[in-house]
Amino acid sequence: MDDVKQVDGRLVSLHWPEETAGATLSVDTTQLQEVKAEIEDSAGVIHLVDVLVRWDADYLVGKEVSANSTDDGTVLTERPV
Repeated sequence: MDDVKQVDGRLVSLHWPEETAGATLSVDTTQLQEVKAEIEDSAGVIHLVDVLVRWDADYLVGKEVSANSTDDGTVLTERPV
């Protein structure tokens, strides 16, 4: 697992925890969820990073993203093209 301040690149995939992947009413979808993100940087290196995302973040797969460390954890955001 990469321990980084920032990773920029194309989001290859999101690996959701089993309890979130099969979301039921017991999962609070208003809260950020911790997932593992595979991000390919400009050099072609794949980084596996624990990030916080919204429950609907699957739309980011294939897009340019940035994983940035904050006091609350590493947050994944879409980068403007």
